[in-house]
Amino acid sequence: MSETGRSAPASWQGAAFAARLEAVLDTPRLRLEPQREQHADGLFPLLCDARLYEHIPLEPPQSLQALRERLARLSARRSPDGHELWLNWVMCDTSEGAYVGRVQATVVAAKPAYLAYEVFPAHWHRGYATEGCTRMMQWLIDELQVTGFIAEVDALNHASLRLLERLGFERTAFRAAADTFKGRVSDEWTWQFAATAFVQRSATSGGR
Repeated sequence: MSETGRSAPASWQGAAFAARLEAVLDTPRLRLEPQREQHADGLFPLLCDARLYEHIPLEPPQSLQALRERLARLSARRSPDGHELWLNWVMCDTSEGAYVGRVQATVVAAKPAYLAYEVFPAHWHRGYATEGCTRMMQWLIDELQVTGFIAEVDALNHASLRLLERLGFERTAFRAAADTFKGRVSDEWTWQFAATAFVQRSATSGGR
């Protein structure tokens, strides 16, 4: 995933920066916990729901142990070469303590961050994705000075398309036959949102 000759910025080095990446983020209803191997036991049955994978070229984890190993690798919160930040948070309902989904960002210095998200089916249609993504995006701007955001979405994933519209993203590109999975050809929309537009939108709507 790295590019020849690319290096991580000096500001990404050191224990203090690593500690910043472990930030727990709060919203009125959610606690966003940095994803750890310890989350695997609670996440495994939720991630085995086939409905989560209808619009993405991934499959459920093969076993609890495989999930533990994957989360352990990702807990470093950066790529092996250190050039990308791989930031994953587990969204927890503060009233019940239940895991409701995850939000993710891939950050490369001086480039827009790639966003991903999922909400577990039992918690669909409650606004958790909007709430969690908004909080994560604000943190990325405040703490990492991210200049914007990108999301790439299957054209048939109508729930995700509506979410991006609510967040303020705009469609910027369309790729026919971008991928093939689940026995079909997938067209894909690219959406983008500048950090300056996010800040302006947040101020207009009354803050975070």
